[in-house]
This record gives sequence, C-alpha cells and structure tokens, in this order.
Amino acid sequence: MMTRIFPLFLLTLFALSPLSAQEELNWKKHKKLADKLFEANQYVDAATHFEEAWQQQPKEEELIYKAGECYYLIKEFKKAIHALQHVKDENKRFPLVGLKYARALKQDGQYEAAKDAFIYFINAYQGSDKGVVSNIVAKEVKGCDLGIDLAKRTQAATIQVRHLTENINSPAIEFAPIPYSDDLLYYSSTMKGNQSYLFRSQRKSGEWKKAVVAEGLPDFPNKHFANGSFAPDAKRFYFTLCDNGEGLNSKCEIYALKREKSKWSAPIRLRDYINIENATTTTQPWVVHQNGQEILYFASDREGGYGEMDIWYTTRAINSDDMDFTYPINAGEVINTIGDEITPFYDLKTNTLYFSSNGKVTLGGWDVFQAKGAFDEWEPTQNLGTPINTSADEFYYVLKPSGKGGFFVSNRLYGAEKISTQHEDIFEFGAQIKARSLNALGQVMDGETMLPISDVRISLYELVGTNAKLLSSKKIAQSNYRFQILPNKKLRLVAEKVGYLKNTYDFDSFNSDSTVDYTHIFSLNKRTTGAILESTPSEQTADYTASVGNKEDIISTSKPTSSNSSPVRRNTRSTASVSVSVGGNSKSTVSKKAATYKVQVVAVNVHDINHPRYRYVKSIGKIETEEIANRGVTRVLITDLEDIQAAEKIKKQVVKYGFVDAFVVKYENGRRIGRVR
Repeated sequence: MMTRIFPLFLLTLFALSPLSAQEELNWKKHKKLADKLFEANQYVDAATHFEEAWQQQPKEEELIYKAGECYYLIKEFKKAIHALQHVKDENKRFPLVGLKYARALKQDGQYEAAKDAFIYFINAYQGSDKGVVSNIVAKEVKGCDLGIDLAKRTQAATIQVRHLTENINSPAIEFAPIPYSDDLLYYSSTMKGNQSYLFRSQRKSGEWKKAVVAEGLPDFPNKHFANGSFAPDAKRFYFTLCDNGEGLNSKCEIYALKREKSKWSAPIRLRDYINIENATTTTQPWVVHQNGQEILYFASDREGGYGEMDIWYTTRAINSDDMDFTYPINAGEVINTIGDEITPFYDLKTNTLYFSSNGKVTLGGWDVFQAKGAFDEWEPTQNLGTPINTSADEFYYVLKPSGKGGFFVSNRLYGAEKISTQHEDIFEFGAQIKARSLNALGQVMDGETMLPISDVRISLYELVGTNAKLLSSKKIAQSNYRFQILPNKKLRLVAEKVGYLKNTYDFDSFNSDSTVDYTHIFSLNKRTTGAILESTPSEQTADYTASVGNKEDIISTSKPTSSNSSPVRRNTRSTASVSVSVGGNSKSTVSKKAATYKVQVVAVNVHDINHPRYRYVKSIGKIETEEIANRGVTRVLITDLEDIQAAEKIKKQVVKYGFVDAFVVKYENGRRIGRVR
C-alpha cells in the first residue's frame, strides 16, 4: 500500500544508459518501446517514450502517468511533478497517484505546495484504506511543517557538510561509506559499470586521493558486492551480495569473510534463519562488540516486522570460531514503522543507533534518525535535522572512529558539482570551521617597468581536485588587492588586464596562522602585437547569472545571448572567423557557409571538458566551445548538425542528461545569429 522509492542501490541498479538518436515514431510505437524499456528497468528512456507517446495522444492519460512513475522511480522529482499533475486527481484509475504527486513536491523542497497537495488528496480520497492512508498523510504534513519551520530559522549551523571530490564521487552511484580510520575510507560504487564493487581512498595533505578497487577480495561475477562492515577486531568483514539485473525483486543476502593470516577466506553465507527464504532483502550489516558479544544490526523485509524494511539484530559469542548467530530479533516499534527503516549504524561510545526512515516525520523521503539504547530497548527517536537531512534522501550515516565527524549518502543537489537527484553520492560532515581573519593580499606591477599598474581584475578561486571554483572577482582601481580567505583551502589568484598576459599564483592555507597574511606581488608582461585578447571574469552581466559551485561554475542560460550583445573572442587577423575549441583541446576555425545549427549545452565560468557531467553528452555529438570576450564565460555546444530538426532532437537528449536550459542556436556564415528554440 505504501508508495515506495527504494534507493537505487538497495536492491539493484536501474539502467540509465543513453539511447542513440531516435527515429520518428507514432504514439503506439513509442508506447510499445516504452513498455519494453520499463520491463528492462530502463526507466530514463522509458519515461521519454511514454511522454513522447502522450504528447501525440494526450487523451491516453495512462501514458503520462507511466512517465511520471518512471521519473519518480529515478528521483527526477521536477519531471515527476510535471507529469503527474495531469492525473493527480485520478486515484481510482491510478492508485494513490495524488499521494505520489504530493510526495514529489515535498522531495523537490516545495513544502507549502506539498502540504496543500497532501491535504487536498486526503480530503478527496475515498479508498477502503483511508484510515491508514490518513495516518501516512498526517506524518507527511508534519514533515512539510518541519521543513517550513527549519527554513525560517537563521541560527548558524554547527555542522559543516561537504561533497567529496570526483576522486571518490562519480556520475554513477557511491554509497555505504566505511571509515576504517579518519583518513582511510572504504565505500561501494557502480562506477565500473552495472555492478557494484568495494573501493578504497586515502586522505593525504587534506585531500582524498583517487579511489581504487579494494584488493585481496573474492570476485563475485554478476553480483553486487556492497554494504560492508569490519568487525572491531578486523578479523571478519560482513557484506551484502545482491543478484544483478533482477529489478525490484533482486535477492540480497549477508555474507562474511574471515581474516586468515594476511588473506581473506572464501565468502561464508550467514545461516538460513538470517538470510531467510521469505525475505527478498537481507542487507546493510553493521557489527559492534560489547560484553563479549558480536552484535550484528541489519535491514530486512523478512516476515514479522512492522512495515516493509525493518531494523533487526542478531548476536554471537566473540570467542566462537563458528558463525553461530542467534535467531534475529526485531529492533522494535520505537525504531521501526509501517514504512522502511534502513542503513543501521551503532555508535558504541554513546550507545546510539543511527538509521534512516521514510515512515517517520521526515524533511524529504528518507531522513537520518538517532535513538539511544540497544537491541530492542530504545529512547524516543530524534530526526537529525539540517544540514544532515534535506528534502532529498539521506542514509548510510556513519561516524569516523575518532567521533569527529563522519559520512553519509544523499542524492541532494550540491552546487555545480552535483546537478541531478538521480544518483547518490558520499558527503562528509564535521564541526563548522570558525572563520579566522586570514587574508590574501598584494600588489600588481608592470613586468618591464616594475611600476604599479591599476584597473587590473583579480580573481580568487578555490582548487578542488583538477577544477576551480570562483570565489570572488573584482577590478582594483589602484595596484593593491586584498581577499579574505578561509583556512584549510587550496587557492588560486588570477591577475588580468587588457593588453597584458594573464598571470596566476597557486597557494594553500592548510598551515595557516591567523596573525600572518598571504602576500604575493604579481608581475604582468605586456602582450605582443597580434595576440588574441584575453577575456576577463565578469562579476555581473545582464544576460548571465553566475551560480558558483566547487567544480565547474554553471551560468544560467535562461536568457539567450545574441552575437551583438556578447562578442565572441576572435582571431585578430580575421574578424570573419570565430576562435573555438573542439573537444576542449585543439583549436579550429569555423569556415564561412550557409545557415547551420548548434545546441548550446551550457555556459560556464570555468570549463573542463573532462568534467563527469559531460560523460553522456560527449557520446551524442561533437563538442565545441566558444569563449565570450570580457565576460569570462565559455559556451559549450554540440556542433555539425544537419538542420534544425536534428538540432531539436539533440537538444531533447541533452536536456534529458541534466542540462535543462539547453537550446538551439542558429549560425550564418560562421556568425552566431541567436537562439531559435
């Protein structure tokens, strides 16, 4: 009866592979293809075809309902809202669709609208289970009220949350973090394809290194190997194996490895009364030692629980050589609900269980909760609130061994480095860094005369992996500059002036002293005749609004820019040709010819063609970039399109991969005319 969305990694992985350019189909063919894709768990492409079919045949409301179902499953909540709004009142034809529509609004963070939708739904609902549904809706409304209340509070956060870099997170799914130490992290990921593996990353000099597949472990062909937990004595490793490719009915069971000298044993399946036959899912083990016992908490949909997924526990004697766990016991109704409770983590230092639930009062779908106690005796649970929980899903909360911060998993949006709610990433949290009075300051000199020069633009970036985040940019009237900075950051200063070569200075504030400023004197050399003029970062323009993130800084393209208002950097020897970068590397020149069309994917402050967001876009067509003079902006386009129809098809695919502001641009004789669609 519950409307459920499992985390994609809980049971199995939904296929998200892109389709090649589609041929023109009538609505029946779109529907037939969509049904096949849905059965194959290809929900992204199924949604596209259901929606295409509905646009051709809008009287067939089942099509837009199924499109909404697909978007809801892959957690594209904005698109789910757009689709389900057309059928939100049809609860007799499409069971609980009004509840699903309201939940999509809630998970999109539209708390006021969601609250109204929940109340509207339950007032109109006439199902025989209205009593049960009313209780569910009451909790959802309380969750909306909680979200509205927290949004009004202005107190400073005591916890700092940050998204781990691309050395750990990828466009795939990262989950189940296991901090072996504060600076050694194991976790599960599907970055190698449609199968999950255990990865390992070490932090050095404040930065997580590129993750690698953990070595010395058994190979599990066609299985998802994930959700691990080391025993405190490091003699056993518990984990989950799930069938690959079985959709929502994928079977998951708990296994263990024993440490034998310097090697791990063959996998040992826990006994049948733990991996019980009538349970689809037995997963997410977390193990602790207490009073001579090894206690294993886990999540399962086995019979005898309070809802769907519940938290259970089982014990064994630590000194036993056998895996002779006791028969599992439910953690009780204080923890478990009619909904789902998953990803248990037990902190022995504080005797506190952390877990995620979608059956309690939550800000989104799954929120992280805590409860003091043990086994099946607990004090009342508490929602961890913001910034740990959001309108998105949060789970796999775990503390570092030191207790100073920890990790969790979320599908939330995060600046420019996470622009989709379709997949989960790992986040790290810790005590809020107190701002100290640190400054980067200096002067700009002419490289030849060594005299101060004015009207220079100085920009400050934070370096995150191989990418740069624009923090501040200003034009200095005199030759002196000053920026306030935070400790424990990698930073870059860039000095630019028309007629001079750009100069950069990289430094870090890891070993900072609040009484000492970072000082650097820039020396700028004049350009030679015929050189290409450098563009400079623009703090604010009429056509572009900067949205700064930790990697590639997105620029909103909601207002199209014509060639007249935004001059493109040109080769000074030929004003009729546009200087572009193809594929982000080599330079080429657009030759004169008749009207052509391109798809503008996005416009950015700092461009990196190897950024994970372009993973699928690069498979669609040829990538080209245009640098806009005097704005510090780079356009990213797909080029070499035959006609406007081909461009429109490409645009739809680009939008599907997260670039919702993409549009078609017309060019004549190599000159940008402007947006056409």
